[in-house]
Amino acid sequence: MTTYRRISAVKTAASIIGFIAAQRQPVGGMAISVALGIAQGTVMSHLASLEDVRYVRRSGEEWELGGELAHLWARYKARLTYQRNSINTELDSLGVDE
Repeated sequence: MTTYRRISAVKTAASIIGFIAAQRQPVGGMAISVALGIAQGTVMSHLASLEDVRYVRRSGEEWELGGELAHLWARYKARLTYQRNSINTELDSLGVDE
């Protein structure tokens, strides 16, 4: 198996999303910067990029999770439901009881 290098910008973006997700209300870029120990310019650049793909959205001067994350969650859940239904159908065809 090949080991690929890790991209720090992806980890930074994930940290920002995770921090925003843990908040009860929208949060400012400076608060994110301080909490995560990341330069404010870096945080704001990530937020701008995440806003472009709708992972976060601006609420005045603050930020909150965007709708695309909910969309991704719904697709993930639908895929798991489909897989469960397929497995149940196969088990039923084999006469397996739970």
